[in-house]
Amino acid sequence: MHLTTVATALLTCASFTTALPHSGHSLEKRCTEHEILKALAGTYSLVNTTSALNGKPIPDEAYGKAPVGLLIYTADGWMSATITATEPEFRPNLTFPYQPNDTDADWSAVGRHSIGYAGPLRLSNAIPANETNGQVFHGPLTVANVPTWVGANQRRNYTVIEAGGEKYLKIGSERGGGYTGTLWWKKVKTVA
Repeated sequence: MHLTTVATALLTCASFTTALPHSGHSLEKRCTEHEILKALAGTYSLVNTTSALNGKPIPDEAYGKAPVGLLIYTADGWMSATITATEPEFRPNLTFPYQPNDTDADWSAVGRHSIGYAGPLRLSNAIPANETNGQVFHGPLTVANVPTWVGANQRRNYTVIEAGGEKYLKIGSERGGGYTGTLWWKKVKTVA
């Protein structure tokens, strides 16, 4: 998988930055919010997700073993995220709209193993940000399949990695109650 290459690139970049002599001037260019959002803009496909509870790795029960998803960031400050499990037991054969013979248990399985939300995308000022790392807010969310997320802000740390001609976006997610997630996304190439 590409994650080894991505991780190596990330460590190399971090090592290079710390090895440079300190000149008293910031080596990082200060960017405007528009420049950062423009650099992040694109459609990303989910590569991998990992979860932890109080810093200890745990199985990702919500997304299953082989989730799929899309993350969309626009340059003008909007976002949308959808992630779902792919295991047949979490994806019963349902159609939309629901049918009278559908079971609540089937719909419950879908609901428990997927997430979808959308809303404004904006920078956080909690940590310095540029085109390759920082923190954003998804929100206040205007749409979410989890009712308590509507109107809420979801804080996400981001790191952009370019490796092997591909652009990856690493997103750190705080899920509350000691739960955290790390999601790797790969930018989808534009179809001509």
